[in-house]
Amino acid sequence: MHLDDELFDKASRVARLDSVSVQQLVENAVKRHLSYVETVEDFSTMAPLALADYDLVRDPNESDAEFAARRSLFE
Repeated sequence: MHLDDELFDKASRVARLDSVSVQQLVENAVKRHLSYVETVEDFSTMAPLALADYDLVRDPNESDAEFAARRSLFE
């Protein structure tokens, strides 16, 4: 993999701060990105969240007006 001089200099400074080589820094960045992409792809196959599938639980000391106001946020 080739990094231009400016990018390599920046990566070198960050790698030194993290006590790793530039190669390790780049490999870790690629691994994190691939993990992120896999997670996002997993989300795209999940069923959408539907609030109708859940019951709003009333707080123990919540008044009728407070509960109604909170419920209205989900309707």
